[in-house]
Amino acid sequence: MNARARARILLVDDEPAQRRSLARALVRDFDVLTAEDGPAALGLLATTRVEAVLLDLAMPRMSGAEVLAEIKAAHPDVEVVVMAGHAELDAAVAAVRAGAYAFVTKPVEPEAALSIAVERAIERRRLEGRARALEERVGEHEQLGEVIASSAAMQDAYRRALGVASVAAPILLVGERGTGKELVARAVHRRGPRAGRRFVAVDCSALPAPRAEEELFGEGRGASPDGGAGGGLIDAADGGTLFLDEVSALPLAAQARLLRVLTHGEVAAAGDAPRRVDVRVIASTCADLRARAAAGDFREDLLYRLGVVVIELPPLRRRREDIALLASHFLHRCARRHGRGVARIGPEAARLLREHAWPGNAGELESAIEHAVLSARGDAILPADLPPAVSGRAGPDRRPPRDALVLPAQLCELPYAEAKERAIEAFDQIYIGRLLQRTGNNLSEAARQAGMDRSNFRRLKKKVASRGDEAAMGEGAGEGDGTGEGDGTGDKDGPGGEDGPGDEDGAEAAAPPRRGGAG
Repeated sequence: MNARARARILLVDDEPAQRRSLARALVRDFDVLTAEDGPAALGLLATTRVEAVLLDLAMPRMSGAEVLAEIKAAHPDVEVVVMAGHAELDAAVAAVRAGAYAFVTKPVEPEAALSIAVERAIERRRLEGRARALEERVGEHEQLGEVIASSAAMQDAYRRALGVASVAAPILLVGERGTGKELVARAVHRRGPRAGRRFVAVDCSALPAPRAEEELFGEGRGASPDGGAGGGLIDAADGGTLFLDEVSALPLAAQARLLRVLTHGEVAAAGDAPRRVDVRVIASTCADLRARAAAGDFREDLLYRLGVVVIELPPLRRRREDIALLASHFLHRCARRHGRGVARIGPEAARLLREHAWPGNAGELESAIEHAVLSARGDAILPADLPPAVSGRAGPDRRPPRDALVLPAQLCELPYAEAKERAIEAFDQIYIGRLLQRTGNNLSEAARQAGMDRSNFRRLKKKVASRGDEAAMGEGAGEGDGTGEGDGTGDKDGPGGEDGPGDEDGAEAAAPPRRGGAG
């Protein structure tokens, strides 16, 4: 296990010799506490925080099953791996169904298999912790009605927008479709002095050109100042905020009348005296308005007036740290909407979401998550549940294979040194993953083929796993891909020297049963 994330575990076994032997084997990877029976273990857990418990099922005074029940009741976030003899397999399966992460059979040969099973349990605990943290952050954002983002670029844009919420100056939001322009506009409205009045959103691209003026400004004579019969959408927003989405689609005549609203605060109508309106205008566009103005399709004076405050919203491909947060938000919203029991995103599916270019931005991501929620058969989204455009599993324009050596387009947006470092990390992940697959996870043979000694190869393998993309080497066994996990129990060492007999990972922990089933 990565030294930077060294975990504390509790080993519970009533046999002193066995307890000392296992503790010596585990201390290489973990901070190990020991207890000789159930009451001692529960006493330690009451005062000391641990990430996992390694629990012998056959113990006097208090059985392992009873200890497991107490642990799960008092410390539900602590993962438990149970140890059982071959004659106790039924009890081990029952323990998994009762909440244990997995079981291993005694005697454990080799002992490294035990470390790997515990590593998996701890990684599961940490993944669930990160998922809960995401849910809490999403909940906070939803309660506050805020834009869901953790990236510096998006947070900076959001802060700038809220910084002018208290004034009436027009705001121009610039960004691709699906980047959250309307969400930002609504947040500005809620934070400003007009929060108690109407927020009227208008998709200018959906207004028929011949009727755009009538829809916005009313029918002219007899127009109602309160937005009633004869009044337009600007009248409806009087005292509040008018959001003009894709303002570049407005006809030139409507642009001229909008300029009058912005400069004089009045709506001019043929045959009638101008009527006063008090409206905050927030506009958005995904077009280059300067180019449109140069081509004569957009009024230059309106551009200047709308652009008193210009805020650019970055596309999702430039703020990939927001993908997990948004995906979690969409997952829970879609699951509630459709009454589905999907609660999380598997590691491999999460990797595919991170790597997709998202040309449709958050709108495309939401659609992909909804598709996955409806397709999922269990409580987790797997790669097969994602749309083909994201998973790359079908179609003439499918993505390159997972292990293809390609240069992602987003790397070209980074400084050379950072892009090179990420490319090298991707190469390491692909190379190590393919080599282990080819050698059946035999570390000694893989190291030999790589031209490295076994210890250096093992360190490289753990370094790759620690980068957070364990799925590239098969992380997530039990998620449905059948590939095993990153530093998985399938690792095997050949005979001789350091890798001699007794250092081969046992099959008992290779596919530990998960909660809710016998394996």
